[in-house]
Formats: sequence, structure tokens, C-alpha cells
Amino acid sequence: MPGRAIVPAGAIRGPAPVRVPANLLPEGATESSPRRLPSAATGPLTSVIVAVMIKLPGEVVQVVPGVETTVAATVRNTGTIVDQFTFEILGDPAAWTTVDPPTLSLFPGAEGKATVRFAPPRQPGVAAGPVVFGLRAASQEDPAGSAVEEGTVQVAPFSDTFAEILPRTSTASRSATHNLAVDNRGNVRVNTTITGSDQDNLLRIAATPPGLVIEPGTAAFSKVHVAPRRSFWRGQPKSHAFKVQVLSDGAPPLQLDGTMIQHAILPSWFLKAVAAAIVLAILALLFWFGVFQPAMRSTAEQALADAGITPTPVGATATPPPTAAATTAAPTPTATSAASTPPTATPAVTTAPTATSLFAGTPVDGRLTANSGNNATANVPAGSVLYVTDLVFENPDGLYGTAQLTRGNLVISSLRLDNYRDLDYHYVTPIVVKSGQKLTFSASCSALAGAATTPPPCNPSVYYAGFTVP
Repeated sequence: MPGRAIVPAGAIRGPAPVRVPANLLPEGATESSPRRLPSAATGPLTSVIVAVMIKLPGEVVQVVPGVETTVAATVRNTGTIVDQFTFEILGDPAAWTTVDPPTLSLFPGAEGKATVRFAPPRQPGVAAGPVVFGLRAASQEDPAGSAVEEGTVQVAPFSDTFAEILPRTSTASRSATHNLAVDNRGNVRVNTTITGSDQDNLLRIAATPPGLVIEPGTAAFSKVHVAPRRSFWRGQPKSHAFKVQVLSDGAPPLQLDGTMIQHAILPSWFLKAVAAAIVLAILALLFWFGVFQPAMRSTAEQALADAGITPTPVGATATPPPTAAATTAAPTPTATSAASTPPTATPAVTTAPTATSLFAGTPVDGRLTANSGNNATANVPAGSVLYVTDLVFENPDGLYGTAQLTRGNLVISSLRLDNYRDLDYHYVTPIVVKSGQKLTFSASCSALAGAATTPPPCNPSVYYAGFTVP
């Protein structure tokens, strides 16, 4: 765009020499080389014109990232004074474009050449495709009189793909996973396909996902799963080498090497652990039979001795069963009525002549029945101790009232008849009835209030079992 510099009227009359500052002289000119402005046809010269014209090649400039490309620009001073022009690149290419020389001084009507150097870096930030730029020539004399010429550069695409697999070596017995990272260092989008293989076809290799779409300057990730086709239980580790291929359009394939070390399913320490467990089990058995069990037996024998019970030694011959005569002569527990002094009933006492209890006692049992309110009593033979381990209370007719089991003056159990039909107790610590003591069962029946019928006989009973020890 042309500009004007105003000169006062009458300052110049007719042709006159013009002195040019040294910094504005064209190449090869000196300050002592006078130049004259065009003479005016009539009247005094009142103004001068400042203007510049730039010309670039008309075709699109083809540039390749990483390679420098140059074009020549023609600059013409269309003004009427000597001027210095400073060049500037406008637009996105300004970051990687320079002009040589950066400034150019021209006489009026003179032309000069400037070289525009395009050097796009080989980086993802330089997008492929057409890019518009501008070359600006700024006048020192009249900054408003600058000129801008536009042009286009075509940036060529390039591919630069980098891949890495981590870890390079994996260890597993069944399957392992590797992480695959793919970087797109080019300036175009990349579509990749991931495959895997091993030379002996001993592995199954699969990528998740099997393909990646990567924008310029970004990275994408995939997981590569590696599994042996056959497993083994024991043995030394096996090493399997494999390759992962990253295939992309317009670029050579990338091959990455990896290794999977396959271990046995049973670890090497498994047999040692089993042997150690067997040894510990044997030691535990020896401790049980050699230390703990004898100590426990000694404690039990001492407890029996404190209770006045003498157990039969291991391996000793059991006491022969009593004969019929002895059985007849020996006193047995009898049931007597509380209303009469002589015994009225003999409870059924079952003795197993050939069996001995855990404590070498004689098993006994019997039933005590309270007939019509009469007490039933079991006497302990002289010189023996009765150990009651089980009691079963029975009330089959559903009577009402109370039942009571006593040992001498001590009440062992007191029950309400209407709370049970049959009720059993089993004692870990038996009830001890010493020689001369009596085990007595009594009952008191009552009619149900409002009952229209006569109640059945009052005959609840208790069954007892245990053993006697001399």
C-alpha cells in the first residue's frame, strides 16, 4: 500500500541533491554518491511516494518435515525515495521459516531478491497438508506503507511409529500379561494391527484390543496375553521366546521380542513342604502317645483315686462274673414303701455279669414307680457305691402334680408332672449314692380343676442307670 511523506512547500526549488543516510544505502553505494529526485515539471515539489511490491512464485511450495526448502521472493521499491524493508513471516509457518537477508535497502524503482527458507521440523506438531503463510515487507520510512504477499506451502506427511513392550520377560505357570505401548511420532493418524507369534507354536498370543487408532503426537496401549498351550506339574522352568508385530499403513512393521518363562504348576518347594508336614505329624503323634496321653491318664487316675475309685490296670484280668448263688445272696437295691417298714417291691436291677464299665464297675439299672402316692426306694448294697449316670422320668398318663427324687435328705430333682410326659438326664459327673444311703422317688398327684372324669392312678416313675463300685 503506498504511503506519502510530506515536504514543506518551497523547501526544494528545482533539482537538488539528496543525501542518503549510510544505513539506508543500497549495497555498493556510499554516502558521497548523490542521487537526485525526479525534477518537477512546474512549481515546487510538495511530496514523495513510499511504496513496495513483493512477488512470490505462483505455485504451491512443497515442503518435507526435516528438510529445508527455499524459494526466492522479488522485492521492488515502487516509491520515490531510498528505503529499507524488513521482512517478516506471518501465519503458522513463522515458527520454522526465515528470510535471508532479514532486511533489504533499495533505491527508488530498484528490485532486490530475498530467500525464504522453509525448514519444518520432523515433529507431530507440524500437521500434514496445505498451510497458508504471508511474507510482509515493512518500510522503515513509512511503516504504514508495508506490503504483504500470501503463499501456500504443502507439508508432506510422514510416519514415525515407536512401540515398546513391558515387561520384556514374564514368569508364570499358566498365563502372563505384557503391556504394549505404541507412540505416533508422525504427523498423520496411524491405524495399527497387533499380532503375535512364536517359532515353535507353543504359545497362544492375543492382544486386547487387537488394533489401535493413534492420533499424531499421542500414544495408545494394548495388553498382550501369553499362555502356553500345555502345562506341566513338576520340572525345571521352560523359556519361550515370542514376537509381537505392530502393523500400520504406509510404514514398515515393528517387531518386538519378548520371553515367557513357564514354571511348573507345583512349586519347587511343594515336596519339601509335604515332607515337613509328614515329619511334624509324626512328631505330634509321638508327643501324644509318649507325653500327653500318659500325663492325661495319670491325671485321670489321680482324680479317681481322690474319689475312692480304683480302676482296673490295663491288661489285668477282669473280675469273674458272680455265680447264681452269690447273686442270690448278695443284697440288691430294693424298693420299699414309705407307709410300711418291710420292702414292698423289688426294682428290676439288670446286671451284666460279663461286662465292666470304663472304671471297672458293675452296670446296674432299675425303675422306681410311685404307686398311688407311695414312695419307691432303691437301697445301695453294703460295701458298694452307686454311681447314677442316667435318669429318665416318665408320666405317660399326663398326670398333674409334683414328682421328687431324693438321696437321703438331699433333693436331687423336683419336677411338675404337667410339664413332661418323658424327660431324660445324662450326667457327665454321675450322682454318687454311698453305701447305706437311699435313692427315693415320690409323687403327689392332683385332679385338673373342672375335670369331669376321675383321674387315673398316680403312678409316675423314674428309670435310673449307672454302675456300682465296691
